[in-house]
Amino acid sequence: MADAQVKAGKAQQFSESESKLIAELRVQLPEILQDAEKASEKPVSKALWGVELLPAEATERDLRIDVILAKFIRARNNDLKLAREMLVNTLKWRAEFGVEGILQEEFPKDVFGNVGYLYGHDNDGRPVTYNFYGGLDNKKVFGDLDQFLRWRVQLHERGMQQLDFVDVADMVQVHDYEGVGLLSYDKFARAASKATVQLMSDNYPETLATKIFANVPGWGETIFNIIGRWLSDETKKKFVVVSKATAPSALAQRIGNDIPEKFRAKSETADKAPEPTAADSEAGLDTDNNATKTKTEDASAQGTATLSAPAPEPAHIDAAEALPKPTDTAKEQQSAAAVADSQPGPEPATVTAAPEAGVAPAEPNDIISETAGMRLDDCTDPKEENIGK
Repeated sequence: MADAQVKAGKAQQFSESESKLIAELRVQLPEILQDAEKASEKPVSKALWGVELLPAEATERDLRIDVILAKFIRARNNDLKLAREMLVNTLKWRAEFGVEGILQEEFPKDVFGNVGYLYGHDNDGRPVTYNFYGGLDNKKVFGDLDQFLRWRVQLHERGMQQLDFVDVADMVQVHDYEGVGLLSYDKFARAASKATVQLMSDNYPETLATKIFANVPGWGETIFNIIGRWLSDETKKKFVVVSKATAPSALAQRIGNDIPEKFRAKSETADKAPEPTAADSEAGLDTDNNATKTKTEDASAQGTATLSAPAPEPAHIDAAEALPKPTDTAKEQQSAAAVADSQPGPEPATVTAAPEAGVAPAEPNDIISETAGMRLDDCTDPKEENIGK
């Protein structure tokens, strides 16, 4: 039976060329599922993110499938062969990782209670997840890498459950860097960040609309602007970097009033009732208008940093590692300080650190090595991987 015409939602609008690629990939779905089943040691689900990929014959075409397939096609720069391969690998990974049952798993509140939670929606109905990086016991949170990754996937899957793939097909993330310093990331955090980047970029393509970095210190803004030189314009559009002083207004503008109390302006919190803890959220209570009540501290205004990168881009980098990892030697600490001091303003778009005598100018990989760990831990553009390799 031919598919009947159905009114498309906001997320179901495609160009003529995209529609053609989607149609070609959709025809291959039976073979894609067969390939995934052959490659996997465990049964492969025929549904992805709550949408049946091979629905029973119906009178209307399920455009949600087209939205999902478009994500894989865009993630592989319209290369149909690579998009198919990515989809096969994702279905295989979900089966072997046990994603279908991960929402029923429980994780220790004393470990993950204050690491992140799902809270509310932005003005366009997108679910919003919050991740906190300051004041963590890295060994406790990241030491058991498998446990951390399962917790992280569960959090992301909760957000995916709220996408209808009709009008809403992606999410917003807020990363809070209050209390994070140059030495905040040890070997446990680095390993967790790297593994999360790979997992998310491989299996959750194009699921992020905006990533907001809140309470970023001055040195962090400098690093962001340096990294911006090697990010694509499309990726940079998804990043918003704000200081502690401007975080409440920036989140109110980007998300709306449905934000945790911690990020509200002081005048807005006076009449608010106490909210449940983040631990309760991670235990399974997705908080709508509920979050941990946190005392707001004053800070000097630093403004909103924007990522400005000169053209042309020499290559793509993995956008998922962005604030600096811990500097392991005194020399590295001095190097990071020199970069920050070289541009006193909040938007050092043209920062160039002078090389040491006898040392060649830094290449993109050197910059990544020095500043890895910015923890943009859901890569929004998988094409931007492995620069120089």
